[in-house]
Amino acid sequence: MIKVALLGENGSVHIQKWVKAISLYPDVELHVISFNRGVQFENVQYHNLDILLNNKIDYLLNVRNVKKIITKIKPDLVHAHYATSYGYIGSKLNFHPFIITGWGADIFDSPKNPILKSILIKSFKQADAITVLSKITKKEIQKLTTKEVSLIPFGVDINKFKKQNNVDDGLIRIGTIRTLTEKYGVEYLVRAFALICHKYQNARLEIVGDGPLRQSLEALCNDLGISEKVKFYGYINQNEDFEKYIQLLSNFDIFAILSVLDSETFGVASVEASSCSVPVIATHVGGLPEVVSDNKTGILVPPRNVEQTAKAIERLIADKDLREEMGRNGRIKVEQEYDWKQNVNNMIALYRKLINERLLL
Repeated sequence: MIKVALLGENGSVHIQKWVKAISLYPDVELHVISFNRGVQFENVQYHNLDILLNNKIDYLLNVRNVKKIITKIKPDLVHAHYATSYGYIGSKLNFHPFIITGWGADIFDSPKNPILKSILIKSFKQADAITVLSKITKKEIQKLTTKEVSLIPFGVDINKFKKQNNVDDGLIRIGTIRTLTEKYGVEYLVRAFALICHKYQNARLEIVGDGPLRQSLEALCNDLGISEKVKFYGYINQNEDFEKYIQLLSNFDIFAILSVLDSETFGVASVEASSCSVPVIATHVGGLPEVVSDNKTGILVPPRNVEQTAKAIERLIADKDLREEMGRNGRIKVEQEYDWKQNVNNMIALYRKLINERLLL
């Protein structure tokens, strides 16, 4: 039995996914230390600080509280997700073995601030292992450390994420699953859809997700005269309502992920779509070109480019055979590169390797 302390924001669906997967290993005792309660799973021990975070200083101020928890549970290994917050806390615990997983904005955006860059460099010096989710993040993180960086992607359960029976109503559904903030570019998807939807009367746009831009996006749809062709579903937590989530995803004929920033280093929803054999239209930013092979599993377009996005949508609407071919190719790519079970096995193997090496010292 190995005892693992995972530091991460438990309100994040991505952290929840890691926790749920690791908790299924019978020889792993998992403890989660977080400032956020979030969803809680059986066979996991949670240590919630229940502190409202206002800024990065709060992480610094709570190192002592986390250290008390670590002293109490006596883990074999500490694993921190997100390098500039929980990763910083982990680096100050003076505990080994210690893993940091870099996600995206923590590696791409934080180094623009000299103080955060210095924190990152010092945190990586304390780490016994560093992992990332994408090749582009690995390349970026190697500007900050000379240590080996392991690529362990954030994949999908290919046995759960697979094509369901579609609704056979003659509609062509263009869908996205995004937090409705500016950096995810949903506005450009709405505007692109507006350019083509009157030509294709059976086209519909379905937006899954919520966020600060929801009202303005709904108003934009009204201004563009397309409200009756656009449906906002709001946020759907796949851990709580997976059947609804997977059915909506499977019903999409085309999936769009139009992020505008390079800090979009993976795009989990695009991998989920490909696993369900749905072709993906993605922006050529960050790590999206890694998961979406242009003209093979989907179509890459420039960020913030409404016209090129509209052309890509129209191309796929007009060619059912192409949609199906790209969908099949996407499924194959996910099976080969983003099988979640294999990715989690790789992480557990890293845990065991580090613990064994520590025992030999």
